[in-house]
Amino acid sequence: MAKLLYYFPLDNLVNNDIVNNYKTQVQSGLQNSALNVDFDEYKGSYLNFKDKTQLELTFKKSIGKEGTLINFFFNYHKKNSSEALNLITIGDKILSVIKSNNRNAVSFKNNIRINDEDFRIRENHWFNASVYYNSSGNIELYLTDDNFLVLKKAVISFNDDAEDQNIIVGGNKDGDQLRIADLSVYNDVSKDEIENLVNTSIGKHLTLLSKSTLIDTVSFTLSNNSVFDKLVIENDPKPLSFELLPGEMTIERQDNSAAKLKVKKGFFQYSAVQANNTEESDDLHISFGFKNQNTENTNLTAVLNDLSIVNRLDQERILVQLEMYNITLTKDEFSKTYTKSQPLIIDKVFEIMDIRGENESPFEVFILGNDTLYNGTANEAQTIRLAISNTTELDLKLSENSGFRITGNFFTILENDAKQTNNTKLLEHQTFTTIPAKPKSTDNDFLCFQKEYLLKKGTSIIMEISRLKAKQSAPANPSGAYPFYLEYKNIPGYRNGKMKFHIKTGKIFYSL
Repeated sequence: MAKLLYYFPLDNLVNNDIVNNYKTQVQSGLQNSALNVDFDEYKGSYLNFKDKTQLELTFKKSIGKEGTLINFFFNYHKKNSSEALNLITIGDKILSVIKSNNRNAVSFKNNIRINDEDFRIRENHWFNASVYYNSSGNIELYLTDDNFLVLKKAVISFNDDAEDQNIIVGGNKDGDQLRIADLSVYNDVSKDEIENLVNTSIGKHLTLLSKSTLIDTVSFTLSNNSVFDKLVIENDPKPLSFELLPGEMTIERQDNSAAKLKVKKGFFQYSAVQANNTEESDDLHISFGFKNQNTENTNLTAVLNDLSIVNRLDQERILVQLEMYNITLTKDEFSKTYTKSQPLIIDKVFEIMDIRGENESPFEVFILGNDTLYNGTANEAQTIRLAISNTTELDLKLSENSGFRITGNFFTILENDAKQTNNTKLLEHQTFTTIPAKPKSTDNDFLCFQKEYLLKKGTSIIMEISRLKAKQSAPANPSGAYPFYLEYKNIPGYRNGKMKFHIKTGKIFYSL
């Protein structure tokens, strides 16, 4: 009766963030650091052997009266279609994909099977392969994909002494790609058990791999900065742009083509999605479509407005999963349409760059002169002058995007006609001459500079807030010191932030 002797999942071997029990067993076999890993546990994982990447697996020779079965899954892409691509090597027996008479074929120790009506090997498609050999020296190769069960008849059969138990995966030429997963070694396998073992393995893994795996030439990008090839966190965030890169594939989209990004919560903040995302999940789902895009065999693009990076966990990189449906990808004889139930799924890790600057305030803020609004009878509008001092050791070069505004929860102490604090301007310290500022708008209520302004170290500018009138003292708004905040943004070298100050109300009247 067949026994599972060894199981090599061939996933998560080179990702330090993933705990994998098999990592220590096979890590030493990695001979090239170029291995890429698909590590989404929900979609079938695999190793991606690019170029000359190679992995050697060794197990003890244990052939009894019955046979040994080596079973694995593979998917390949050849840069040069005229040359062979090695799948695995068992001792001196190489299983490879070749071209014969301009048709795809498999070769196993110089035994060749060319594509025909019953057999069709092709690129960018998941297959299951089984190599069976017994003590009599019989060796048989079985191949199948997700469209049919294993052929009862071997694809290739020959006799050979199977003494060597070393398995080498990969080791191809530059540009070639081999994806491989779930390599199992069974012992004491009788001939009539092969079909059941292979079909069971296919049922567990092959459909999942075939449904979820994308051709490696197809990828996608997320970008919010034209200078850096990373996701950038900055004080003045830009919209996030999405682009599907088809590589060597041709895209055909339908009118209802759509996409969804899945990412761990706490990295992006998107209020519209969060409001509707009520399920218990650690993931944030961001859906979007391409209705307004006129695309014909071109890249698909979209701009994700109102989506910002918050990165609450201070991650250096983030895994983003893309699902796309109602599109068709085509290349040569390969063509596949992805639907909502069987979407195109791509995992990609993005590096993160934080250019917001120092996480401390460069300013000291205090009220210059009168800090009390009279709240007695016959009170009049007053003016508050807020000093903003550069406390750093360097001059601050403030740009046209640098700005200030007043926020807080206690505007209720002011009369309705004055609570908007729109009567603000920037002044030079000591001379109190006006610094030209841009007018506020519905899109920007910060008071920003009209042109670059140099705030030297140890000096200040003044924000003057005029026509402030306090409500008369009442239980709802008694006399006291009320906290407000000076918010600042786009200060070069510093993160956006705010500083607290207090405005007092009382019966004592001060005037500038």
